Amino acid sequence: MTTNAAAVLLGERDPQRTALVCGVERLTYAALRDAVARAASAWRWRGLEQGERVAIKLPDGCAWVSAFLGTIWAGGVAVAVNPRIRSEDWQFIVGEAGFRFILAESPEDTPPQFRDRVVTPAQWVRGVTSAAPIEPAAMDEEAPAFWSHSSGTSGRPKAVVHAQRFALHVERVAAELLGVRAEDRLYASSKLFFSYPLGNSLFSGLKLGATVILDPQWPTAGSVAATIAEQRPSLLFSVPSLYRSLLKEGLARGLARFGIRACVSAGEALPSSLRDEWRKETGMTIVDGYGASETLSLVLLDRGEGEGLRPVPGVEVQGASPCGDGAPTPIRIKAPTLALGYWNRPDADAAYFRDGAFCPTDLFERTGAGAWRFSGRDDSMVKISGRWVNLVELEERLAGSCPGIIEAAAVAVPDSDGVAAVAFFYALRSEAPADTGVALKACADGLPPYQRPRWLRVVPSLPRTATGKLLRRKLQDLHAAHG
Repeated sequence: MTTNAAAVLLGERDPQRTALVCGVERLTYAALRDAVARAASAWRWRGLEQGERVAIKLPDGCAWVSAFLGTIWAGGVAVAVNPRIRSEDWQFIVGEAGFRFILAESPEDTPPQFRDRVVTPAQWVRGVTSAAPIEPAAMDEEAPAFWSHSSGTSGRPKAVVHAQRFALHVERVAAELLGVRAEDRLYASSKLFFSYPLGNSLFSGLKLGATVILDPQWPTAGSVAATIAEQRPSLLFSVPSLYRSLLKEGLARGLARFGIRACVSAGEALPSSLRDEWRKETGMTIVDGYGASETLSLVLLDRGEGEGLRPVPGVEVQGASPCGDGAPTPIRIKAPTLALGYWNRPDADAAYFRDGAFCPTDLFERTGAGAWRFSGRDDSMVKISGRWVNLVELEERLAGSCPGIIEAAAVAVPDSDGVAAVAFFYALRSEAPADTGVALKACADGLPPYQRPRWLRVVPSLPRTATGKLLRRKLQDLHAAHG
């Protein structure tokens, strides 16, 4: 069966309804569909063939969306790239991908042998303006439509290949669980190179005929609060670290008056203490979701009651073999938006994509209510003195005992004898009490010996990826540097 994901996303929508908002720029659905069809024509004019890859390495905006969807419309494979990507990661991705074209603000940071493939925004605008719209390419449902990249928390980013069929199902969570309708305005604080906002805000919003709010700025608590005040979204998609920053900087309390009816969190675990503090300050509940680059859509959701994560419509989740000793289990996920696999990574495919399911490294526990509770990645379940320690639970317990702590993380590191012990890193609020460190030590000393951190280290902030995920391995490096 043939389809075209871009055409499906931009199907029978109200042509006069606003599709995209970016600052003062507005595009109706009619204008967006025309821009995408012209973008496809411009790519074809440049020589793009079906199946060839195009990197979109720009700040978020209407041009980003039309170029990305235009690539798919033309039968190419669109690849979202962080415009602030580290040089070594960019060189790795370029060398691996074999891009036919790279849409970027400048060719300077692209390896010399690929610079002739770079199209600048000025060149792109001239080409699109003179292009005549074309019909969407008919593609097999299993043909690649776009790539996203894993966040690289455990090494080099992997290119995740998504099929054209994603567009047939991508909106189900938004429609059936979040109640998104055409009248809604969706805003994601994270950038579009991250699969969480790409799938759950942009793709879902367009499929449902809603308005999607974009922001080219790199997100900070101040910029996100300003965008909410100016654009008045009805749904906010963000990550725990940003929700925490809004609270820390005193910007959360007034957000409810701007019309937000639902706050969604994903990208990393949402601590219950953060959820409770958000509700106390704003009166709003955070809907907690779990997904991955490999699933595109959220596949587990807690609507805010704190009763656990449950599979969303159309998704099947099963526990794999238990780890033993009371440890949580990996899970197997079957979803209609599941990726085809990784580009040129047969070992990773064999490890994570098995029998039509995705098997992440994240660990979960079953709750008494028949739902799931996130227990961290496989590097957050460690054995200390022969006993399992859940570092995620330890982090929340210690940070929750000291209101002066804004974020915290624990890692297992070897002591002077090479025996595993826990190091606890934490960052303080600007108004933290002077005795926060003393209170933290008192709480830590009250834990069972195998859970008790050997080291308590205060840091300005925790190391995170560009998408806000904790880089636990960087803390291990930091500990080693401390000696």
